[in-house]
Amino acid sequence: MSTINQNTIRTPRMHLRSASQRQNTPSALARQTRILETRRTILGNTIRELEADLRQQRGALDALTIEVDQALRRRDDEGDRYEMLREQKENLKNTIRDNFRQSDLGMKYKELRQLHDELVKNGGIDTNNIKKQIDKIGDIFKQLVKTNIAAIKAEIEIAREIYRTASEHHNTLYQQQQYITGVVSDLTRKLKIARIRDRLLNQARGKKQRRPTHKRGKKGKNNKKNNTLIM
Repeated sequence: MSTINQNTIRTPRMHLRSASQRQNTPSALARQTRILETRRTILGNTIRELEADLRQQRGALDALTIEVDQALRRRDDEGDRYEMLREQKENLKNTIRDNFRQSDLGMKYKELRQLHDELVKNGGIDTNNIKKQIDKIGDIFKQLVKTNIAAIKAEIEIAREIYRTASEHHNTLYQQQQYITGVVSDLTRKLKIARIRDRLLNQARGKKQRRPTHKRGKKGKNNKKNNTLIM
């Protein structure tokens, strides 16, 4: 029994080392650690770049939001002024019309209209002369209105152009605001993913550092067992 070679018994145990044990050799663990550190460095740079971009875009968005609010108020103010001038024009036309009706020329116009309508109703044939007088007074009234509203009509045209420009300016800023809002949202999403990946890499790095080593007494225990078998 004592002539049995001890290496003959120990050899199978040496060849039964698992793949995970071979991977846990100092050189393999060092290589894996270097790979993790490289990934963490690259990811750390990416996170810092995303954070810088996000700060910049958020600052731009805050400034642009102020401009959009100001442009909106300007647009609304110009729109209100435009509508006010239009209302003033209509009120002025109504005032001119009322004053004309109470004037001598307005009273004559009313009489001619009534006479014309009565002749037409009774089949009168001499209506052309009356119609010409009615049209003449009507032209005088139109010219009166045109002259009196010319000034406010010019103001309305200017106000409408200013309102149109203010609306376009607000719309342009609003579109820019929506674009930057989308950029901020996209950067926020990418940064969140990058931080999750960084946390996972840190956890993996911690596991590598905390990996338990083999107990030194185990080999001696096996030798003792082998010696027992030999004896």
